Amino acid sequence: MKQTRSIFSLLLIFVLFSCTQKKQETAVNQQDIPVILQEHPDKALFTKLTDGTAEFLPLFNGTDLSGWYSFTDKGGLNNDTVQQFTVEDGVLHFHGEPFGYLATNNSYKNFYLKVVFRWGEAKYPPRLDHARDSGIMYHFEEGAENAIWPAAIECQVQENDCGDYYLNGGTSGTSPNGSGGRFIRTANYENPNPEWNTIEIIALDNKSEHYVNGHLVNQATNLSVCNGRILLQTEGAEIYFQSVELLPLK
Repeated sequence: MKQTRSIFSLLLIFVLFSCTQKKQETAVNQQDIPVILQEHPDKALFTKLTDGTAEFLPLFNGTDLSGWYSFTDKGGLNNDTVQQFTVEDGVLHFHGEPFGYLATNNSYKNFYLKVVFRWGEAKYPPRLDHARDSGIMYHFEEGAENAIWPAAIECQVQENDCGDYYLNGGTSGTSPNGSGGRFIRTANYENPNPEWNTIEIIALDNKSEHYVNGHLVNQATNLSVCNGRILLQTEGAEIYFQSVELLPLK
């Protein structure tokens, strides 16, 4: 009898714990839905939002580079001998030289991505006299070659040009804001250096949208790639990334 009561007690605790966890997850999900998703005309297509199963994935954990690999034009794959990519006080710090990127080990499709960044001061040749430059690349497919720069869709992160599209490595798409390999953002909403800026990307099937500090500045359809890894670029300018988080949409 004592053993039966013990088993029953354990089962009851497990059920109560499971219910509590479910409520907490649902509450967090509903509370944290970004405004641009709440008001989006395609909201009905974001099935993980409508069924309450959406959960944020912090791609950067604030502590180390777990979940990422590095590639530079001088060191190649995972050979960051100069400590180009570091974590300092919970923030990703890209020192600016050599050119390269951090890439997620995992691939993602149909997502909302939020990246918070600000510029540093340092600049390096051959871009000493150019605007500070970086970028967020996505849909870098499994099996595609690491290179400067790989086949992927880029949301430009550059002083006064945040939100432009670059279609790298033979990728393609269409947009009302340009043709060929670059689509120009409709307006400049970047905060002045050294203030923080927020880039948001909505990727749904073969289309995507770029937002800068809450403003839709660009969009593209008929993208030739719609799934893959996410990259943060370094291109001769010091930059800090405060957070990188992803919300699956379907």
